[in-house]
Amino acid sequence: MQGLGQHITMKIAVLFSTYSRLVRGWISVVAALVAGLLMLPSTTEACPLVIRAGPKQHLQTTTGGYCRINGASNPAAPPTGPQVRRRAFISNSDGDSVSIIDRDTYKVVKTLPVGDYPHHMIVSLDGRYLYIGNTHSDTVSAIDLTTETIAKTIPLLDPYNFYYSPDRKLLVTTCTRLGRVEVHAVDEWNEIGKATGWKRVAQIPTGKDPNHFAFSPDGHFMYVSNEYSHQLSVIDLQEHKLARQLNPGRRPVDVSLAPGGKTLFVAIYGEGRVTVYDTESYKEIDRIQTGAGAHGMAMSVDGKTLFVSNRDASSVSVIDVASRKVTQTFQVPKGPDMMEVTPDGRELWVTSRYGARVNVIDLSTGKITHRIKTGAAPHGVVLIDLALPW
Repeated sequence: MQGLGQHITMKIAVLFSTYSRLVRGWISVVAALVAGLLMLPSTTEACPLVIRAGPKQHLQTTTGGYCRINGASNPAAPPTGPQVRRRAFISNSDGDSVSIIDRDTYKVVKTLPVGDYPHHMIVSLDGRYLYIGNTHSDTVSAIDLTTETIAKTIPLLDPYNFYYSPDRKLLVTTCTRLGRVEVHAVDEWNEIGKATGWKRVAQIPTGKDPNHFAFSPDGHFMYVSNEYSHQLSVIDLQEHKLARQLNPGRRPVDVSLAPGGKTLFVAIYGEGRVTVYDTESYKEIDRIQTGAGAHGMAMSVDGKTLFVSNRDASSVSVIDVASRKVTQTFQVPKGPDMMEVTPDGRELWVTSRYGARVNVIDLSTGKITHRIKTGAAPHGVVLIDLALPW
């Protein structure tokens, strides 16, 4: 019996040793797998495209103009060097297309067909896409900024103009033909992967032909121009209701806030001027004569200068924000329309609505340096710098 006991004990020892080796082996495999997974690139570490956008896209980007991904801001320096792609995107309203321009060579590198009657464009919250509102087809075309191809078409009703709220929780659309503003809740990190990515939570009647707008810095209010009812609507975005109506002049169009949000500028197309409001009292505090058909606006990178396109006068007025005086006038032919300042603040890009081109103005001289052919009736302008994930 003693020999049998020793034999059984030895068998148990061998089995335990084998089991221990197997367990240690599996632990090693699991540890290796975990280590390997931990070494994979994390989508939360940095933007796939480090984006630097022109001032109009600051509603979509963090301070300094860099894209935000998964709740974190990218701390990277402004993109420079050979891996940077500097692009201009121009929506061609009558051409149903978007022209993509290399800002280093000033050449059109691609023209993409989109939906019916495209107007305004915004960068997606994750910095991967450019969204184009196709007003007449009730859709948004999403351009993949890496491949520069159409990645998806998203349903959205009457998207003439649209922006994200400062807290990035809302996408707000002005519906020109419907005479209202629509407010959508945003699935912030999965916009492109869902059927729409945006859920409508409110419809707010404004006036006839609402088009351009700006948000108060805290996102509580938005200021919407109603071009053909000649009003400016102040909308309470917390209550989802119209707070008040202002009367800025005949045919108000673009709207721009000075840094700090206390001074509001409204381009008055029908009177060739800009109406200025104090946003605390909603009192009109100034009128600035610019030129016939005052239409689009663009703020300089430092917020000290406001550019106003005068479509019928074929000019752009340069306004000092502090003094509210016109300091300079640029001549831009064939219906200057929407504008944007390059992220480095050196150039102003202006579409010529009636000339099927975009003009590049050197802001150090006030002279047009390039005239680039686009599609028919160019309108919106978005300027971005992309550091590609190579």
